[in-house]
Amino acid sequence: MRIALVVPPWGPDDIRAKDTRGISGCWPTPGLQYIAAVLRDCGHEILFLEGFFYSNEEMRQKTVDFKAEALGVYVISLLWDKAKPFIEDVKESIPSIFTFIGGHGATAMPETLMKSTSALDAIVIGEGEITSAELIDAVKTGRDLKEVKGLLIKDEGNLYRTPPREMIEDLDELPFPAVDLCEMDRYYPSFEQVSTVPAMQMLASRGCTGSCLYCYKMYGDKIRLRDPELVVDEMEYYINNYGTREIKFWDEHFTHDHEHVYGICKEILRRGLKIRWWVSARADSVDRPLLTAMKNAGCWCINYGVESGLQKHLDTLMKHETLDQIRSAVKLTHSIGIKTHTTYIFGIPGETFEDGLKTIEFAKELSSFTVEFFPITPFPGTPLYKGVHKGLFGTMSENLADQGMLLDRPCFVPFTMSAGEIMELRRLAYIKYFFRPKFLFYRLTNIMSLFQVRAMFHGAMSLMSMVGEQISALWKKSVHQ
Repeated sequence: MRIALVVPPWGPDDIRAKDTRGISGCWPTPGLQYIAAVLRDCGHEILFLEGFFYSNEEMRQKTVDFKAEALGVYVISLLWDKAKPFIEDVKESIPSIFTFIGGHGATAMPETLMKSTSALDAIVIGEGEITSAELIDAVKTGRDLKEVKGLLIKDEGNLYRTPPREMIEDLDELPFPAVDLCEMDRYYPSFEQVSTVPAMQMLASRGCTGSCLYCYKMYGDKIRLRDPELVVDEMEYYINNYGTREIKFWDEHFTHDHEHVYGICKEILRRGLKIRWWVSARADSVDRPLLTAMKNAGCWCINYGVESGLQKHLDTLMKHETLDQIRSAVKLTHSIGIKTHTTYIFGIPGETFEDGLKTIEFAKELSSFTVEFFPITPFPGTPLYKGVHKGLFGTMSENLADQGMLLDRPCFVPFTMSAGEIMELRRLAYIKYFFRPKFLFYRLTNIMSLFQVRAMFHGAMSLMSMVGEQISALWKKSVHQ
């Protein structure tokens, strides 16, 4: 079959606040790339379209010109308002086309999305590779879709969930993502996320053992590992075919299994690969020998999700980490020569404005190379989302277009803070963090590439925008007093 796999139309305005749009970029969607590879291996012809590059009409026309028989669309809740009209327009142009969606948003709220449009034929729930392959085979052969696990379908006017799909136990059975089907030369990462380009993204594992209040775990709570040799095979493929100089691993908990990490590091060194890489880790899952091995194999930065500078709020978030563990991990990482990227959130249930100021001070104490500050967001399917709908924690917008961490407005407001205070904390955090002479000297003396020079320029523009916003907010506050 001829299948169009599509990321719906979107742009920086849809996902970022005005003050950070200048540093925004676009990565390919790994899940959709994996599905494209699996479907191609099944003998299907694939058209891969990225909505960051095209308008709704341009992608509709490309889908029509391709003579697509099936349309699969990647959906997160934030962009459903973009995906829905695209699906409807394609269905109107090709009434016989079979339409399906998948992704985090589709998995978390399938009934809600299916009920909102008549143009949708099926929703893939959970990991999509095997389910999508079986779904397309059933459509092609006329088999009953009820026989395919992991779907939400329509059955005589009613919604019907087929039995759940088991997680893929052996990730090594999957082909490499079909990056060759994407317009890779048009993608570029956000400036704060890598040290150089060309950069590619990868997964060495799936799943997370954490239980954080705000996290939706589509890949389950068991961590499944890829063979280290295959991981490095993929890295080497990108180096040889795309000139890749850096890899960003999107694993939720890269350092969960130390032997797995050692295996990857040893294989990189054995092959003599010269490449930088970036991972995410928990503060309680690193030690000196592991970090030393990672440094020697090219790891230049580790992302630690710190979230708060107060232990009581880490406990509320069910992080199961302590501030001392975080301090020790960041200090140890820096001592090895690996830089850190730390993230923080404001608007935690029970948090006050004064608590947020203490988190800013904790961030300054840790002094990571790069940082991000977000308003907490109750994504559908998370414990936070479910709690809010039971009258707990605070209030939230029901507009799916508000469900983003990088927007200029908070989706969620706890009972202990206002929306204005959350966004003021975000502005103050960036201003107080970056406008420190010692830190500015550190950044200027640690430039690793021309790409980082550009990143610093665009970051400076974002900071000046935040300063202007803060002055304006203070002026308005003084006028109304």
